[in-house]
Amino acid sequence: MKKWFHIAKNAASTDSLTIDICDEIGMWGVTAKDFAAQLKAAGSVKNIVLNLDCPGGDCNDGFTIFDALKNSGANITVNITGLAASMASVIMLAGNTIRIAENGRVMIHRVTGMAAGNTDDLTAAANITKQFEDRIVALYTARTSQDEAAIRDLMKAELGTWFFGQEAVDAGFADSVITGAKAKAFQPKWASKFRMLPAALFDSTPPASPPRISMKNLIKLAALVGVTGIPDNATEEQITAALEAYKPKEKNVIIDFEDATVKAAFEKAVAAHTQPLTDKITAVETENKRLVALITNGAAGSAGAGSHIQNSKKEGEKTIHEQYNAITNSDERARFYSKHKKELIGE
Repeated sequence: MKKWFHIAKNAASTDSLTIDICDEIGMWGVTAKDFAAQLKAAGSVKNIVLNLDCPGGDCNDGFTIFDALKNSGANITVNITGLAASMASVIMLAGNTIRIAENGRVMIHRVTGMAAGNTDDLTAAANITKQFEDRIVALYTARTSQDEAAIRDLMKAELGTWFFGQEAVDAGFADSVITGAKAKAFQPKWASKFRMLPAALFDSTPPASPPRISMKNLIKLAALVGVTGIPDNATEEQITAALEAYKPKEKNVIIDFEDATVKAAFEKAVAAHTQPLTDKITAVETENKRLVALITNGAAGSAGAGSHIQNSKKEGEKTIHEQYNAITNSDERARFYSKHKKELIGE
């Protein structure tokens, strides 16, 4: 079974152990309790060398490992060979002496967790999370001699706070830099464990000079873009000249609106693009005129009769339409309609 830790007694000294924690704690079905059990089974030892390259893990697992190391009673030297992040930065505090590779990394951040349930469940989860965080802050404070407020500010940073090599020593998280020892590279599979990562984590030295492409391959590349006829023994300068000759030349386009032909073509193009809109506007205007005529002259006037309906009245006198509408008897309405048909319908 694959393990995230390895414990072995030193061949030269039976009372010394070397422990490697080299991945996320609690992975592959191997628990922190397995670690503690194997450490206890190793028996009483005087010295432990702990090599650490770990992105962290669950708080319970981290404290189980931390407590097991402290309870061993051994003198512990921690070597940060790569990364000591999150709970791994707590595990390292079990060491009496902490050393870090020149570009080794220590990262601290706030405790995070997930909970579901009613308000009592959520309150209990929040209290447990706070207890974990308070204990971690106390350990960081004791190790670095920084005050509690400063430590909490470092933990609250959006990225967490990262210390590289000498920075970890300056901040009190490590005692010394392992001279000449370069840290193991950050493992890409760990990236998902963090919200964001600092760019310095992936810093690499560029090659002394850019790689050069062979002339043969350069000719093949030229052929792919349509430049043919380059001899196999062509020099770089000849290939460059062939590419330059193949490149289409930019054309200078001049539009002279004073020229009658150009002006006519431009106006025609504008008219073609605006004609649909002009037609819509004309249709709206025509409909608007018809509606105005209908309101002003009635149905006959809007249809083009050209004359107003003579429907004027004296003050206090009812119009023909008002008189007609006031008649309730059907026979009387019929006789009134026959008599005033022209005025009523505008004929």
